[in-house]
Amino acid sequence: MRKALVACAATLALVGCVGLPDSGPVSAGEVQEGTGLGDVEFIAEGPTPGASQEEIVQGFLQAALSPADDFSIARDYLADGVDWDPLASVALRSGQPELTSTDAATVEATLDVVGSVDEHGTFTTLADDSARRTFVLIEERGEWRIADAPDGLVLSRYSFERLFDAQSLAWFADDRATFVPDVRWFPRSSDDLPAAIVDAALAGPVAWLAPAVFTAADADAVRVGDVVIDDEVAEVTVSFEQVQESSSDELSMLALQLQQSMVRLGITEVIVGVDGIDGYSATSRDAPQASMPAVDARPIVLAGGELAYVGQGAALDADLGIDLAAAEATSVTVRDDDGLAVALASGQVLRLSPGAAPVVLDTGVTVAPSLDRAGWAWWVPDAATQAIVVSDGQREIVLGLPDLQGTIRDVEVSRDGARIAIVTELSGGTAAWVAGIVREDGVPVSVAPPQRMPQVTGSAVDVAWATGTAVAVLTSTQDGGQQLVLLTVGGATQQLATPQDAITQLSGGIGASAVLRARSAVGELLVLRAGQWQASSDVADVQLVATQI
Repeated sequence: MRKALVACAATLALVGCVGLPDSGPVSAGEVQEGTGLGDVEFIAEGPTPGASQEEIVQGFLQAALSPADDFSIARDYLADGVDWDPLASVALRSGQPELTSTDAATVEATLDVVGSVDEHGTFTTLADDSARRTFVLIEERGEWRIADAPDGLVLSRYSFERLFDAQSLAWFADDRATFVPDVRWFPRSSDDLPAAIVDAALAGPVAWLAPAVFTAADADAVRVGDVVIDDEVAEVTVSFEQVQESSSDELSMLALQLQQSMVRLGITEVIVGVDGIDGYSATSRDAPQASMPAVDARPIVLAGGELAYVGQGAALDADLGIDLAAAEATSVTVRDDDGLAVALASGQVLRLSPGAAPVVLDTGVTVAPSLDRAGWAWWVPDAATQAIVVSDGQREIVLGLPDLQGTIRDVEVSRDGARIAIVTELSGGTAAWVAGIVREDGVPVSVAPPQRMPQVTGSAVDVAWATGTAVAVLTSTQDGGQQLVLLTVGGATQQLATPQDAITQLSGGIGASAVLRARSAVGELLVLRAGQWQASSDVADVQLVATQI
């Protein structure tokens, strides 16, 4: 169950100016057998006799690329008895650290920091920000060694993605029946990845998401002892604080949260016990049912004047009381359960229920509306106004969008209903944001302060939740082309391929089998599989591709 390390590191040569590898092939180094699982581990070199203060610091930073044996090689650069916690945090740097000796015993490293990861694996993207780390050295047995080193690692993005692996913690949405994922990063070399996941889950959601989700873990509860795994069952003991103000039902819900957070490790059941109370425990199997939201695998398109599934199976109940093609609809979101839909047609936001007359929610709207699983329509009445309106067909609520910059170009609520993705147009390109949706008994009452994601070049065309943890942003570039970027919420940015014919509309897929769907400028239904866009042969003259929730 434990992750084996495949650490990509280069040999350290303490002569002249030594750089830390950022990309390309691994340079020559000592090679050792891995963990018996077929892995190869590249080991940096320890201190060279007679190395200067700057060379010692440079070597120490480089040796952090070899985490084997609790970063034993990096610790060779430390003076006897020096405490250093390498996993307290990670600073992601751009370019090489600049080393300066401020005096005979002090070396300062200046970094261009573009991201950070805290002790619970939370990844935060930062604008280029200069940071300094100070190292104090002493002479020990005639050689320079580091007597004071800042906790944490300094890594390039290239190295970080090879030393750390993403996992998804699970929280509950407002309905307590839907999981909301939260991406965290843990070392691939971790001797106890399950324990690290449990600790992060007990510590709670990332700050921007916390107001929008529920966790069954008590704020003061901590793990006690090791996580014991027998086959596919994990046993976890938590401190007494967990049951001081919570019920046995919440203990089973906590067990279910932990099981879902460790599902990638093959864990099918978690049993949670309480320290100091013998025989008191709960299992994830007894918790109320909860799941990640799922939709029909078949795309829904408007073609030939009809809104229908593409593929075999039951037909879509599309008697929505309106001819969407004649109404010149440019977007539609459909709830799979019952066919409830919200559409934008000729500037009108329409609420469409099978067998009922259309309800006009607003007019003069330019930004495509969204729909959540609870049946609330979301739309921006004025792209220049930092507010969004929600309606269930009877009530209408205006919610402010705090700390948002730029003109809103598109919005989309995630399938779990706990988050909303927003793209705005700025002078320097397209800004992407994700924010938590705060609800009371299912009713949206506010939008939490948004988390800004990396900026994308070009003018925003569309945004879509590609998966539960990633947002796809489509932009048009100055040269007339398009750019498609996948932004993992709390993770990496990935450039995706664009098809030969321009995309006019983007829609999220169902996950692994189809990350994204789109309509091309020539009316094709396109599906992104294995990094390549493929045109569907089952339908032609597509007028729009629906978003499914």
